[in-house]
Amino acid sequence: MIAAPKYGFVVLAVPKSGSTALEAAFAKHAQLVTSGPHSLKHVGVQGFERDIAPLLDEHGYPRTGYEVAALVRDPVSWMSSWWRYRSRPGIVGTATYTGEMSFDEFVGRVSTGEIDLPSQSSYVTGPDGAPGVDRLYRYEDLDDFLAWLHECLGPKKARKSQLKQRNVSPERQHEVSAATRDLVEEVYAADVALHRDVATGRLTGR
Repeated sequence: MIAAPKYGFVVLAVPKSGSTALEAAFAKHAQLVTSGPHSLKHVGVQGFERDIAPLLDEHGYPRTGYEVAALVRDPVSWMSSWWRYRSRPGIVGTATYTGEMSFDEFVGRVSTGEIDLPSQSSYVTGPDGAPGVDRLYRYEDLDDFLAWLHECLGPKKARKSQLKQRNVSPERQHEVSAATRDLVEEVYAADVALHRDVATGRLTGR
């Protein structure tokens, strides 16, 4: 998570949505960055509102003074990125290694709960299941998201905040069968609906 309330934004780090690259580009402007353990780096909107927003308020940044934003990704692309990331050589022999597993097998194991991958929607929705962030962008519309962040920072700081690829998953070629796509869309139905319904820019009805 990158909290830059001084410049009007907080970016939640939804896993496998470019969060490491965003942190590298924008952390220099932040008043607070949560890295390290997954529970800190990838804090969801409910945890943010409960634990971090009050902390920022104590230090002079009221919740009304900034917007909370996040990126969400097509669920099939998101799962493919997880599958490829877990095939990196550095984790060979660990329980999470997927280098000897086909994408179809990976999806199958996720669908049965053998592999636990919390949904993207769980990071950006409130207790009522509705989006709890102020802005939600599709990962495919990253340029629009960056344009908004640069607008928040202003031209001078924006020029020093260019995105570079970080934490890139290994290349692995694979086909996505219709059956596998159907299974992904069944397991992550809420993510499919969220990604489909996102209109780039400000969410209404927060």
